[in-house]
Amino acid sequence: MRDIASGLFIFIVLAGGSPHLLGWFMLVATGIAVGDALIVLRSNGPKAAVYGIHGGTAVVMLAISVLLLIA
Repeated sequence: MRDIASGLFIFIVLAGGSPHLLGWFMLVATGIAVGDALIVLRSNGPKAAVYGIHGGTAVVMLAISVLLLIA
């Protein structure tokens, strides 16, 4: 449910905001992916999920937020 709500927040910010505002939102939301990676890592989950799924998502979100902030 958290992921669905986060996605809806992005659409709201896209509809009413600027690329700069969306960039800040994405930068803060990157913490969700990092937190999920840490949870899986600490619970001895599969490393592929830690680095491939959550870590990869965090890197992509960070890159997108930087691009939006410099736009």
